[in-house]
Amino acid sequence: MTKNDYTMMQKFFVSVFVKDKYENSYFSENLDDLVTIKALHKDCAIFIFDLEDFVMFSKEQVENEIQKSCLRWKKSLERLDEIEIVEEPEVEDKPKQTKSKKYWERSVMCVETGQIFSSIRQCSERTGIPYMTIVNCIKNGNATRGLHFANAPHHSNE
Repeated sequence: MTKNDYTMMQKFFVSVFVKDKYENSYFSENLDDLVTIKALHKDCAIFIFDLEDFVMFSKEQVENEIQKSCLRWKKSLERLDEIEIVEEPEVEDKPKQTKSKKYWERSVMCVETGQIFSSIRQCSERTGIPYMTIVNCIKNGNATRGLHFANAPHHSNE
């Protein structure tokens, strides 16, 4: 799939400005990540362009979409209670394990919002946080821009 094919599948083009300065732009299939953008940049201006209808959202429509995004993420957070997190016991001289996925291909979750990204690269593109900063946050448990990131829990499709 070429980059052009990817952008053609997307429905929205989102631009973020912080203090009247361009911060980030990306294509989106849905607007679920708006709540994360607002968490990252409290006083930001978000501009949304609908690629299907070729219209730009008004300020009221953008605020409405942010509220909808927040409600969707609150519902997804309720489902996180069903996931049992089991910590691995510390083992000295642990043999190297072969990983099924490279760490940059794993899905990532924003702990504060519950939003799950399909990869660290997608998380970086959507949030505007550098790729290696997210990697370091996951490895060390640190926060960046007030957000913590972790490897997303695995879900089995039944």
